[in-house]
Amino acid sequence: MKKWITSSGLAFIFPILAYGDAVPGISYQRDLALVENCNADNFQKSASSSCCEDFRHGPTGPTGPTGPTGPTGPTGERGKRGHTGPTGPSGPTGPTGPTGPTGPTGATGATGPTGPTGATGATGATGATGATGATGATGATGVGLTGPTGPTGVTGLTGPTGPTGPTGPTGPTGPTGPTGAVSVAEFYTIVPTGVAFTIPPGQPFTFNTDGITFGGLITPVSGTTFNLAVPGIYQVYYQAVLSINTATLDSVQMDDIGQMAISLNSGFGFSTLNYTNVGAVFDNGTVTAFDVVGTALVTTTVANTQLQIINPMTVVTDNLYDISVTPNIPSGGVALPFTSHLIITLIVNNS
Repeated sequence: MKKWITSSGLAFIFPILAYGDAVPGISYQRDLALVENCNADNFQKSASSSCCEDFRHGPTGPTGPTGPTGPTGPTGERGKRGHTGPTGPSGPTGPTGPTGPTGPTGATGATGPTGPTGATGATGATGATGATGATGATGATGVGLTGPTGPTGVTGLTGPTGPTGPTGPTGPTGPTGPTGAVSVAEFYTIVPTGVAFTIPPGQPFTFNTDGITFGGLITPVSGTTFNLAVPGIYQVYYQAVLSINTATLDSVQMDDIGQMAISLNSGFGFSTLNYTNVGAVFDNGTVTAFDVVGTALVTTTVANTQLQIINPMTVVTDNLYDISVTPNIPSGGVALPFTSHLIITLIVNNS
């Protein structure tokens, strides 16, 4: 019983005092006076103090009923800080907090010393050819041996035609070219009034009058045959007004043919050129005469080839008719002449 009556001990005693009548031999007023005069120091100094004698030796009575809670006393002064206890064990690591914002970039540190050169890496793939750079300025001409001539480049596009230069001096006379149309001759016939020239099949027409001639290379042999002096190409024009000789008409034949063609003799007899045939078909009873005209180019290969215009023989024997060059026919006392013409022109001289 040395130190238990403290401030908390007094709180424990008070309820007993309040109900002191329940403890035999203890007066409420007396006990209150004792408590007022008693303090914790007295309890601590002597266990035989008369101040607390009755409390030390009386028998403990039965616990009385709990009284009402008294008002909370004022907060006592804070006690002295105790000694820091030993550090407890580390708790488990908490979860990682969210990443904080990136701090500002620090200042660039000083450049470190250059490290040793590393081993050469493998050669990379060849890159694409870059665009051709601009042509550099022409350097000064060096002095050295002339290199071999390079290959000829591709011919460029033809430039525009330049202006006409001044006329140069006349060059020397060239060789004589081939002769052009060096000869021409015209032959014709005017049939006398009332007289017809009859031409049987296979026989030549007559052109017995000389017209205009030039060059002397085309000449008449007779009124029906004409000489071509040099080999070459000739243009032949021939024309006559024809009718059928009714004395030779077949009684059954209704339509009759009158033709003209060119025939040549190169030394082996006359031969008709079939591609030169021209003519007309006579409707018996309605048409009595036609103007027949032909023109063709013929080639001769030997000198002095002869030419005739003939009434060609046809392959149908019933059509082998005599044809007549229609005579002049008077009309109202005025003669209307019908003429036959043969014009031969040498256009290429192959001699």
